[in-house]
Amino acid sequence: MPPWTETYRPKSLKDVVGNPTAVSELQRWALSWEKGRPEKPAVILQGDPGTGKTSSALALGADMGWAVVEMNASDKRNAEEIRNVALRGAVAQTFSDTGEFLSTLAGGRKLIVLDEADNVFGREDSGGIAAIVDTLRQTRQPIVLIANDIYGLTRRSAAFKSLCKVIRFHAIHPSSAKAVLREIARKEGVKVPEDVIEYIADHCDGDLRSAINDLELVARGELEITEGAVGAIGTRDRKSTVFAALEEIFRSGDARRARVAAENLDESPEDLILWIDENLPVEYRQSDDLARGYASLSRSDEYLGRVRRRQQYRLWSYASDMMTAGVAVARRGRYAGGRLQFPMWLLKQSQTRSIRRVRTSLATKLGRYLHTSRGIALVDVLPSIHFLFQNDDEFRLSVSIELGLDEKEIAFLFDEKEDSHAVRHLVERVAKHRSAQELPARSRLIPREGETDE
Repeated sequence: MPPWTETYRPKSLKDVVGNPTAVSELQRWALSWEKGRPEKPAVILQGDPGTGKTSSALALGADMGWAVVEMNASDKRNAEEIRNVALRGAVAQTFSDTGEFLSTLAGGRKLIVLDEADNVFGREDSGGIAAIVDTLRQTRQPIVLIANDIYGLTRRSAAFKSLCKVIRFHAIHPSSAKAVLREIARKEGVKVPEDVIEYIADHCDGDLRSAINDLELVARGELEITEGAVGAIGTRDRKSTVFAALEEIFRSGDARRARVAAENLDESPEDLILWIDENLPVEYRQSDDLARGYASLSRSDEYLGRVRRRQQYRLWSYASDMMTAGVAVARRGRYAGGRLQFPMWLLKQSQTRSIRRVRTSLATKLGRYLHTSRGIALVDVLPSIHFLFQNDDEFRLSVSIELGLDEKEIAFLFDEKEDSHAVRHLVERVAKHRSAQELPARSRLIPREGETDE
């Protein structure tokens, strides 16, 4: 099943939200090709991730009836690869309806889309920039370059400014994001509280793709979600999202960029390593790349272990370098184009947070009562208490009174909801007995000093 970002990607420019001026400029540029090659045969769509740049390029091709030749420039960044795909398609050939190459004269117009064009630099750039510039100069077909960082692209060659029209995509306004999220929820048949919609839209920092990912995270497979679902996404710093950082780590091939991306996150190394571990096998498909990536990740985990055991927090920097820069340079093969995933461990932790709080509270009370550690009470005592609580009515009442259990703790031991009849009935019984000064000796968990258990 495709991700919602793909399922609900705009099919036409009229469906693109949040950037009407940019869309209008893109349309005018495309129409200028009807009179032949314009002065600027290419456009650079510039803007932050999730603002609709790639979606607009693909929608433009659909609206104009142009076949789209799409290429990720950060993946194929050497001259040979770029000339083989982009230049060949832009100058000499096009595709038939069956996918065969035809001469340009025999086929129709096509759109060349170079995504992540600003990532064509670093140790693996073997003439890639020069090949792109050659493509722009020779092209007989419209070209769209997509870039998050315009400076990262244009600083490599002044030709980009003379050959390309720059179109700026701005962050998506929360009101636009809310409308999109509501419509997706409606089409998916999921009841989403308005507070959840508002939270996601208000905290996506203008990144619509991120907002849709968040909605899918909490809603996929559900018919109705609660306001508490935002707990799974509530810890992310949207000024520099973890998804954007992961893209730099997995897709840039540049150690410095990967490290800087992680530094701008409000994520501890202990959490970031979970994100990387979850997505490494998705992004790195070749066995050698995967082995190198996990080797760096395992070394990072060793440093984190020393931090936990010895409180040597200076080792955090080494751990961060290994999980970011080390993983970034581990990939030598092709970019797999996977979909970034939320760490299942963090998701489960978020979903079970309230349960874990109750278990900890019970273990603390048991530990104090029995004069043992909370850890021993949790592992060795609580399971037996749980069993006896469900099978012995007298014990159930006694332990509730002696430990001063609240409704949440009683519900946990009952394996029932707080508003269930069994829980309410026991709470009422406990309230009546708590008015008494003392319990009969036989009803207490352990005899008091001087008493015998007969």
